[in-house]
Amino acid sequence: MSIRKTTALTAIAFGALTLAAAPAFAVTVTNGAEKAHKVTVDLGNDEPVTEIAPGKSAKLACPEGCELRIDALSYGYPASSGDKLTIGKDGTLAYAGQEDAEEARNETGKAGKKAQ
Repeated sequence: MSIRKTTALTAIAFGALTLAAAPAFAVTVTNGAEKAHKVTVDLGNDEPVTEIAPGKSAKLACPEGCELRIDALSYGYPASSGDKLTIGKDGTLAYAGQEDAEEARNETGKAGKKAQ
């Protein structure tokens, strides 16, 4: 086999591995609300929009960090590859698990201790 063919096959194999690894450069968003929400991923010039049905999750490309927005909310939520976020029942974004800490804080006024 010639060097040129070997190089071409190596490049094709590398490209296939890169595509297979693409989900590692994603943010997972789970919709915990009772209605579908559209999530915009702000990647600079590119802003793809994905609709996520209630109770479903989606992996959204975010290779070098991005900002997420849902529906018509004007604020963005910073995210990095590997992050997991949840759309709450109220239609706002939070890092997965953060909503529980927020509930505890609301009940007690302090994180971690429940009012008696």
